Amino acid sequence: MCIFIENWYEHKAYFTPKSCNYALITIAFLVSNPIVSNLRTMKNRLLNCSLAVLVFCGSYSMTQTVSAKQPVKIAQSVWKLFSAPDGSFRILMPGTPQTTKQSVSTKSGNIELNMFTVERQQEEVKYVVGYVDYSSEYIELLNRNNLVDKALDNGQDSVIKKAKGTLVSEKKITLGQYPGREINYNKPGEKVVKQRIFLVDKRLYQISAETTKKRRKFLTKSIGGFLDSFNVSSK
Repeated sequence: MCIFIENWYEHKAYFTPKSCNYALITIAFLVSNPIVSNLRTMKNRLLNCSLAVLVFCGSYSMTQTVSAKQPVKIAQSVWKLFSAPDGSFRILMPGTPQTTKQSVSTKSGNIELNMFTVERQQEEVKYVVGYVDYSSEYIELLNRNNLVDKALDNGQDSVIKKAKGTLVSEKKITLGQYPGREINYNKPGEKVVKQRIFLVDKRLYQISAETTKKRRKFLTKSIGGFLDSFNVSSK
């Protein structure tokens, strides 16, 4: 609008929205020009035009730096809270786990092993939660004879032997009031495993993460977060 008015008074100028100082000079010129003083009826129009120029300058400088139409991209985490179908435990897993069941033969009879697995092939890592339920009589026998720690030790030895692994480290841990173990061991094929075992009432939980020696240093936080997020539901 201001360029149009300047041409009308034959005052040539090149106005750019970034030059707000020039807009103020233009306003002063329009008000003081003799031709404008002879056209008092245009006063309100000129003032309205001047305000429009100032508003235009301010809004233009803002739209140069902020665009409301630009889409905002938010990274979505692959880690989701997973709850067991029976509601017994919760844990963070990087995807929807595959559920499998298999029968395991023990001295006290066959028991069912339930496993929940997420394998991230591109990262060369596998996250697993598994559990078995023992009979109430067996757990009572362990408690009565103070054999819980011995049973956990035997359990971790059995896990390592079955995997044909080599123990690297072990320590006693707890999950609230429940006893447990944390073990690190190596497997054939340059594989490494970090696993936690907990006896919760009559259920034995095994939470493990398996990766390669080459990838281990890149997955330390992910594996630690996975193991730390495990929790059993309160009764």
